[in-house]
Amino acid sequence: MSCSHSLPAPAPPLEDENILQEILLRLPPRPSSLPRTSLVCPRWRRILSDPKFLARFRRHHKKPPLLGFFVEEWGMPTVFKPVDPPYHIPSERFSVPKASKPYASWDLLGCRHGLAVLVNMWQHRQIIVWDPLSGQQHRVNFPAGLDNNEVAFWHASVMCVDDQDGHVHGDCFSSPFKLVLIWVVRHKQVSACLYESASGVWGEIVMEITDQIYFISPGVLVGNELCWLVSGVGVLVFDLENQNLGVIKTPACITQSIGSVQLTRTNDSRLGLAYLSKQTIQLWERKSDYDGVVRWVLLQTTIQLEEVFPQMFMDEESVRIKGYNDKYVEIKGYDDNTNVIVLSTIRGDFTLEVDMMEIRYIIKRNFKCSSSYYPYANFYTAAKGVGWKWLDLEL
Repeated sequence: MSCSHSLPAPAPPLEDENILQEILLRLPPRPSSLPRTSLVCPRWRRILSDPKFLARFRRHHKKPPLLGFFVEEWGMPTVFKPVDPPYHIPSERFSVPKASKPYASWDLLGCRHGLAVLVNMWQHRQIIVWDPLSGQQHRVNFPAGLDNNEVAFWHASVMCVDDQDGHVHGDCFSSPFKLVLIWVVRHKQVSACLYESASGVWGEIVMEITDQIYFISPGVLVGNELCWLVSGVGVLVFDLENQNLGVIKTPACITQSIGSVQLTRTNDSRLGLAYLSKQTIQLWERKSDYDGVVRWVLLQTTIQLEEVFPQMFMDEESVRIKGYNDKYVEIKGYDDNTNVIVLSTIRGDFTLEVDMMEIRYIIKRNFKCSSSYYPYANFYTAAKGVGWKWLDLEL
């Protein structure tokens, strides 16, 4: 008599640990995805709080989601504006550090790789590299030789040095970072200096004499170069490896004015430019021609704003009563990681995701605003602290 041995029945998919993790990895990277899912049961909560799983989650999604914007308006403190509910983080979660001296304040100058950089040029003579998720700060004194009495403009940019998995390791603050400070003296003399956290020292100050400078826009990281749009001059380029400065002229047909030109980073990691004129955005890119000479090239793709989101323009009756120009549009911010441009109109402020041509409201209103936006992208996973606690996330 033959004996037959029946195989054990396979475990249901959600009972198999490996299969369950593969399913959970594919949750959307919205701020509320993991905390909502962690409420299912203690077993899911254990998996979702495991640092190894969170590292896999970031590597799987690669590009961190846009959590919100640091909004700065003249004479007002910088505040955090989260993305729309139900997936948003309370604005108090990312409160900008307060200055220790009376009447002093920190100017937020940009965000990159989950870090933000703040400068106080007058009272503190310091720069703060700040991790909004953990609240950690790294304070850096100004480089020796910087006389801020004659400084007309300044800017700073920060970047994580550890590019493992595209800066999605989730803890850029514990990794080495580079910080570049630029400043303009007497509206013509531009200086730059590189700070490396690994050594804790500033490099040599490099200098460039230019034409008259009227303003500086936040920097864009393209490969190994930081680029700033400098009105009256063109594009100021700082080579992070060689630590030298250079200037690139913008296309002659482009009129530089506040809110009309924005440097971008293209999908193939080239320097790009978005030019807003009469509700149309032209896209330019730096490319090599047949002779190997790098030039600005006007791309065939243009963005007709009235076609993309016609609801942004006010009706004729509102314009007549309120006297507003319904065609008013300005560029108010940019994120080089997500290729998102922030646009301001009479109807409110919007994000334009250039790659997907997707529009999203940030703030709705019926008046002109002068706010500047600094997009902040990161993976909002487990909160820091004891046990499994999601800090005041609005679910």
